[in-house]
Amino acid sequence: MIAASLRGIATAGIALGMIALTAPAAQAQSGEVASVGPASPLETSREYLIKAALLFNFAKFAQWPATRFGNDSAPLRVCVIGADPFGSALTSLAGKTVANRTLAVLRITAAEKAAVCHILFVSASEQPRLDQILDAVGSQPILTVADMDQFTGAGGIVALKAADNRSRLEINVEAAEKAGLKLSSKLLRLSDTVDMQAVDQPESLI
Repeated sequence: MIAASLRGIATAGIALGMIALTAPAAQAQSGEVASVGPASPLETSREYLIKAALLFNFAKFAQWPATRFGNDSAPLRVCVIGADPFGSALTSLAGKTVANRTLAVLRITAAEKAAVCHILFVSASEQPRLDQILDAVGSQPILTVADMDQFTGAGGIVALKAADNRSRLEINVEAAEKAGLKLSSKLLRLSDTVDMQAVDQPESLI
């Protein structure tokens, strides 16, 4: 089951603080997905199996304001805007539960649709309009995530960065606080935090 494999990968990776980009091949299980725009037809790469697992763990390591959910049974929505690199890996997370909330997966094409999301992965295909997307998100309690360069410097919250065939986390704590999100101390300890005073120096964000 792919979801079980993803949880195992992420648990081990978070414990080490660095996640090797090697994941066992796994077959996707079915899951209901609310979707706007098509998922990528390409087979999910091992890299994105791991990144999907990280999104699942972010749902566990982040806390949203209670007002962000309409009621106790409201779902926690994980969204992808732009070209979806995850394929079935993300689809398999739909229907899983985190903190007694069911995960829903949405694929959106318009920045305005992000208002319903709790976690928003910004695809690399959206880099030309990143500022527009982050402006649309504003200070809403949405955990923005991407694997593109300078994401946290632009105001995104979590960047997934590759280094020596491994992935590490870079977190913009100030952006998370402005969004009203509380991130687990475990997650913060295992990441590189961004000093917003140094944003004008690109080398400080590498």
